[in-house]
Amino acid sequence: MKKILVLMVMLAISFSCQDHLDDLRDDPNAVTSIDDAALFTKAVRSLFQGTTDESVARFAGHYGHYFVAGSTARLPDQYGDGFDVLYNSMFSEMYGGVIRHIEEVLEITSTENTKNEVRHAMADVIAVLGYAKLTDAFGEIPYIEGGKGKTQGIIHPKYDPQQLIYEDMIERLSSSIAILKNADPSMAYPNSDPIFNKDLNKWVRFANSVRLRLAMRLRDANNTLSRQTVAECLSEPLMETNDHNAFMIETEGNGNKWYTMRTGFPSIKMSTMLINQLQTTDDPRLSVYVSKDGDGAYSGMTNGLDDTAFGNSNFSLKSDMGLALSSKESKLYIMTASEIWLLRAEAALAYDNNPAQANILYRRGLEASLNQWDIDTSEITDFMNSPAASLEGLNDELQIGTQLWVALVPNYFEGWSHIRRTGYPVIADRTAPNLSQGATNGVLPKRFLYSSFELSSNNDHVLEAISRQGPNKIDTPVWWDKN
Repeated sequence: MKKILVLMVMLAISFSCQDHLDDLRDDPNAVTSIDDAALFTKAVRSLFQGTTDESVARFAGHYGHYFVAGSTARLPDQYGDGFDVLYNSMFSEMYGGVIRHIEEVLEITSTENTKNEVRHAMADVIAVLGYAKLTDAFGEIPYIEGGKGKTQGIIHPKYDPQQLIYEDMIERLSSSIAILKNADPSMAYPNSDPIFNKDLNKWVRFANSVRLRLAMRLRDANNTLSRQTVAECLSEPLMETNDHNAFMIETEGNGNKWYTMRTGFPSIKMSTMLINQLQTTDDPRLSVYVSKDGDGAYSGMTNGLDDTAFGNSNFSLKSDMGLALSSKESKLYIMTASEIWLLRAEAALAYDNNPAQANILYRRGLEASLNQWDIDTSEITDFMNSPAASLEGLNDELQIGTQLWVALVPNYFEGWSHIRRTGYPVIADRTAPNLSQGATNGVLPKRFLYSSFELSSNNDHVLEAISRQGPNKIDTPVWWDKN
């Protein structure tokens, strides 16, 4: 009996070793069976998680003058540029998350044996959003060859001009819309769509709304293309109600990352600028966006304080981020109907010279934003009857721009991009003695830097990008930023 057991063990070991040798003989880069649905879900989750990552918590949230973080997380608020490690990690994580996963999906869904144009069209929308954040953050980036290290073996990708990137992203969205309009939902991702659960009507609205955002971003950089694309967007369905909003609730770990940052490190206090805007207009979103301090009042932090002023600011006693934004189950937003209504209001004013229509669209945007947060009906009515809720023909673009900045909460990265594009709300240059001027002489930063690692590992292509774009400084504007 013992001999039989020994023999069985030896055979088992033999087969196990043979299996291992077979594994070693297999091409480790060969794609045998990859679930593009799982990759799609990962890419989408990474996209939403990016609304709370370091690019936002340390940089865009400060640059957008939405909040002030504590400890070392607040240092970018002083407009410095000594964050080489962070610039590299943000660049790498953006490519290593959304872009890496979605490029694999695009490869699979365009390959002969696994081709699926519906899934490919959906993946293109996610890819555009991922690349849009990257190029809005850094300017010129690897786009045509970007994220293709695994699928095509490109490890030193060329950088592309932002103009080319934007033009191509708009084309990709147009193609996706054309496909999804008449697509069969069963060909989508029935059990792996964290946003709209294979509702292709909502996907069409979503893709077209992203296209409108990009089109308006081109307003001062390529007005002809902007006007043309806006007209095309208005001929197709757009996000109109909060049922169309693109959001996700984080169910892993501690949930929404703002919860951890509010209750632990680095602590988040809302800005004086945001609180003042909401208070002076009796905006009921104040209690949504901001928590009361220990005295039952709303007290904000001034952005950009130097170290001495910050040390005397009673930071710990200031108002936290509102619970609706920073609870474990709080929604993460990529795009909302309120943003789209307000972009349409801007377009009606700027492109159609139709202030009456702009006012209608503006009010629809405000109503969508207020209803997004389940504000009491009576409070909504009071606000909609206030002067802030109507355009009166004086500083209408400022009014629209400021309300769009408010409505974009908690998508703080988009808020910073919005300010760079429109100049609204106005972020004054820092001249007061208690404010840090940093590396920009007090001017709002325009972009993130290419890191020393990227400069050393992909030197020729990075230098080529710098030669077109301008110096590798945080006050060098990206192509579409003309303000």
